[in-house]
Amino acid sequence: MVDSNPTPLRVLVVDDSRAIQAIITRVLQNAGLGPMVVETAGNGEQALRMVTAHPPDLVISDWHMPVVSGIEMLQTLRQLGGGMVKVGFVTTETAERHLDQARSNGAVFVINKPFKDEELLQEVQKALAARVEQLKAPPPPPPPPLAPPALSSEGALHALVKLQLGQIPFRLVEAPGQSLDDLKLPHDLAMYALDGQKTPFALGILDVNACCILGGGGARLQPPPVRQAMQAARPTPEMMQFADHFLRSAAGILARGESGGAPALRIVNLTPKPFDKLQGLLLRNHGRSDYRIAVPGYGEGRLAFIRC
Repeated sequence: MVDSNPTPLRVLVVDDSRAIQAIITRVLQNAGLGPMVVETAGNGEQALRMVTAHPPDLVISDWHMPVVSGIEMLQTLRQLGGGMVKVGFVTTETAERHLDQARSNGAVFVINKPFKDEELLQEVQKALAARVEQLKAPPPPPPPPLAPPALSSEGALHALVKLQLGQIPFRLVEAPGQSLDDLKLPHDLAMYALDGQKTPFALGILDVNACCILGGGGARLQPPPVRQAMQAARPTPEMMQFADHFLRSAAGILARGESGGAPALRIVNLTPKPFDKLQGLLLRNHGRSDYRIAVPGYGEGRLAFIRC
């Protein structure tokens, strides 16, 4: 659906003759280019103030005007950084060296007075073609709504990590939209279900680095064995015991379902490859919470919780 209220084209007509301003305005308004606002200025000085305050899509200017001429206006505009503003001339000036000067400063057209309406219209259409197409194009689709968090709160997760690590300092930051490639294999994958139901209510994922960090921190290990396990992508059995304990405890901070039931851990496994439906659940779910965790001396890992 095309926007019913698109931003109109803006054209500034600069000429010290009100009659010429009126003629050019009539041609523009009858051009059929879509919504358009035509403004006028009597000289280059006035035009420069208007252009710098609100740049138009096109300036159509005379050459010979009092105070500031058309070519002086164009040169000043370029010096002020207005290189994106398109400027064309409708003028009695015919000296080739002057017209070359206009073109070298970026004038998109030069038309001599007296001019035919069709000639001006053709040049205006070329100058505004890209902007007209933009007006005709449908607006981009709205961004998809953000999924609600899978956890009851970030504060609850922070408290749970602190309980796991004790006095070990850590940094926990949100990492919204992380992909499956961001979660380093193998994954410690937990499935949570509501009481009396077999279908998963939520999934918890610790990548291999998060397993080593939360597992090693839970065991109060020194940094060297934790880093070694991360480099080998092989957490020790002791690390996995504490990592599983963390995921089991996380059941208590998952956001509740519509029934208000409390989820509980059903299965937790270290998996060497992604769960078959995990990619789809990362894209289509009822809520996600994604985080990065970093511990000085250990390193950085990632974790995610997904409402199925």
